[in-house]
Amino acid sequence: MTFSTNFLNNFRLIMLLLMLSLAACAGIEPDQPPLTITSSEVVLQGSPVARRGALHWRVTTSGGAGSVTSEVLVKKNGAERLISSGGSATGSWTPKEPGLYRVKVIAIDAGGTVADSGWSDEHRFAPQLDRDSLYAVLPLENLSDTNIPQKDIQATLRARLSAEGFNLLEQASLDKFMAKHRMRHVGGLNRNLSRKMQDELGVAGVFVTSLESWQEDLPPQVSLIIRVISTGEVPEVFWIDSIGLTGDDAPGLLGLGRIKSPRLLLQNALEKLLASYHAYLTGHCPEYLHIAATQQLLLTNVGDGSAEVIETIKNKHQPQFFYRASTFNPAGQYTVAVIPFLNINARKHAEKIVALHLVEQLNRYANIRVFEPGLVRETLLRYRMIMQQGPSLAAADILASKDILGADLILSGRVFDYQGEFGESKVDFSVQIFDGIKREVIWASRSYATGNQGVYFFDWGWIPSAHGLSRRMTQAVVRKLEE
Repeated sequence: MTFSTNFLNNFRLIMLLLMLSLAACAGIEPDQPPLTITSSEVVLQGSPVARRGALHWRVTTSGGAGSVTSEVLVKKNGAERLISSGGSATGSWTPKEPGLYRVKVIAIDAGGTVADSGWSDEHRFAPQLDRDSLYAVLPLENLSDTNIPQKDIQATLRARLSAEGFNLLEQASLDKFMAKHRMRHVGGLNRNLSRKMQDELGVAGVFVTSLESWQEDLPPQVSLIIRVISTGEVPEVFWIDSIGLTGDDAPGLLGLGRIKSPRLLLQNALEKLLASYHAYLTGHCPEYLHIAATQQLLLTNVGDGSAEVIETIKNKHQPQFFYRASTFNPAGQYTVAVIPFLNINARKHAEKIVALHLVEQLNRYANIRVFEPGLVRETLLRYRMIMQQGPSLAAADILASKDILGADLILSGRVFDYQGEFGESKVDFSVQIFDGIKREVIWASRSYATGNQGVYFFDWGWIPSAHGLSRRMTQAVVRKLEE
């Protein structure tokens, strides 16, 4: 009996010493009260305008085992996103897009105990531009490689914008400004012209329209890429979207749904694009979110505000091969410079078109900010950078320099084929992304597809335009990069 009692006492003593030893090694005090959040505060700093103001959070905790770290999540339209992990319990975050935002802080101690602050009150961030802002509408950039009725298309665009209630700069004032400053390039905006447009004309935003395709022969075809750029010290891409329509998109029974007029296609295209910009202005613009906890990409639903998984991209539009560096963090915050692609025997302007499609797809992600292509073009010209084989280390160092452009990632590529105006649509391109800070390639891919690939019955799934192919294929590339 004495032996058993002594054995139990010794065993309990050994276990107690072992627990104390483990607690000491982990920096945990015995009998420490559980981790709790004693106070939580989320306040607006600066102006309640997207890309200008910020949400500042501060939480205080008590108890817990060892050191305490925090994770910060934001919610917009029902979709949650992790914006900070492993940091302190205080910090700031600036929303990229307008809308209603909530913030939640999760505290985690060394023992894995979690304390949740709960979601904060909603904070509304307005767009920097609205319908009453003064807009300049630049002349059309013709990337179609065909003769087009440019004045008619430009007049239709201006008339549509005016009918939607946008405040437009008079064309005569814009013409005088362009002549005064010898502005010939209409596919983007550099720092100097951005600043002077604001100072001399009072312009707040600029519509840049790139016409990808225009075909008047049956079936007609219209493809447009439109973006809105802010003026000021640094031009920024606020919104960009594209659309490609053909007369045979929805022929219907006996072909009664075919559209034979390219001008009717143009009206339909502008209607859809301006509806997209309206969604941006009202804070309902879809944006892709990377959720580290679930490893899924989510798209905020424009309709009911809930979150839904983005539809699966068909295998035929996925890259044929790709490489992504294991060190790349898809949930990180990045600035991206898309430099001109190399045109390898493809149609004229194909290198600009594919680059613009990638700018559009990258701009949809909440954790990515894409530099205005005109700003990138200005930097390349200023430093006389001609990249025949893609970005060199010297060029990447210039683009990544905080004193020059400050790009985290530099995206380039090559276009090998781009057909769609006549006959079978076909797109073939490669993409390379360079980490300017680490000086290494973090992504490489090759994509190839045709419009009738995988189509067997009644033309179901047929994609008649190169625009439709390119949009799906570039979306698949960026999805692979971010997932």
